[in-house]
Amino acid sequence: MHDIGLNAGQLELSVRQMDDVIQLASAWGKRLLEDAEGTGMEAIGSKLEAALASLSDAREALAGYPDAIESDHNAVGTVRLV
Repeated sequence: MHDIGLNAGQLELSVRQMDDVIQLASAWGKRLLEDAEGTGMEAIGSKLEAALASLSDAREALAGYPDAIESDHNAVGTVRLV
């Protein structure tokens, strides 16, 4: 833990959990979309498609999070001469 009070390991576990939740929501959304399309429910189908696109964007945004955490973890607390 750094002097800023943030444990990098705990942070990584939390971000991984968030990524898992997004992945689970995406899987459920795809199943719901298939059901909606199968019954001709176009209005909800378009909303589900938009939600799935947003979930995909969220997962892409988190790509490489372990490296980002490591990079930030190594940078915190460094001394810079002015």
